[in-house]
Amino acid sequence: MDSKDFQLLVALEDNARQSYRSLGRRVLLSAPSVRDRLGSLKRKGVLQGFMLSIDPGVFGRDDLLLFFRGDFTRQAVLAALAAPDVSWAAWKLDERVTVGMWTKDERKAANTLADILGTRPSGRALTPRKKKEKRLAPVSIIDLSIMDALVDDPRLPFGELVKSTGLSPKTVRKHLELLLETKTISIEPLLGALTDSGKLIYQLLVAGTVGMSEVRRIMGETALTHQTQEPPMKYMLCMGGSLTEVIAKTRALEKVSGVESVTISLNREVLVSTDLRHSLIREEIKKLEKDRAT
Repeated sequence: MDSKDFQLLVALEDNARQSYRSLGRRVLLSAPSVRDRLGSLKRKGVLQGFMLSIDPGVFGRDDLLLFFRGDFTRQAVLAALAAPDVSWAAWKLDERVTVGMWTKDERKAANTLADILGTRPSGRALTPRKKKEKRLAPVSIIDLSIMDALVDDPRLPFGELVKSTGLSPKTVRKHLELLLETKTISIEPLLGALTDSGKLIYQLLVAGTVGMSEVRRIMGETALTHQTQEPPMKYMLCMGGSLTEVIAKTRALEKVSGVESVTISLNREVLVSTDLRHSLIREEIKKLEKDRAT
């Protein structure tokens, strides 16, 4: 595990549908080297797969994260994943759970999960759907068809994507590029914890208004992957020499002005609800088809 591996994971966070050649240009490696390194990361459990993320505003929903403390079993995580509106669930090494939801009713969503997991959320973060004047351009049936084809295999080869949708290569390329460019969709790597010795790749959650330059000054190699507005939180991918070193750095970061809390996040497993994605997409297609027919 080295800096090149970290750079590859950061590049995947930016666009996981990049080819080996494109990734290689980003990190100054040959395409075969990129393929071999990604294969090694998969074998070590660092790279567990990929997830199609869709801006839930497409479906008139908010993006909600709920955090649960406790010693949860995998069975409990699977029960949470099956709940309405749950997009994904991350089972942590310390057996805590983080749940991502696409919902129209935050209170109802939180209460449902509290009933399933037997405890109230210890924290939450919300990214509200955009206001009317700032919403994404409406998606088309073609856009939704492409999304639906990517749900089960976000890195589906382009030729197979064309075949699956029944659209022309030119049409698929045009719509897919626009969906990715506008961040209507993104293909995200699912990251676990390193299973052997060496550098530690981990996710860091920082609550507060601190800037990224100050975080990098203390933590070292760090890339911002996501942030929420309510409350202000930054989600980062980081690399450290050891867990002891990382803990020392996070304690130093906790003392910085603008930092409310710092949490190290080490995933045991990340589980994705493909059923929710398919159902929301197909429901939206039916609405558009009905509108077109009237």
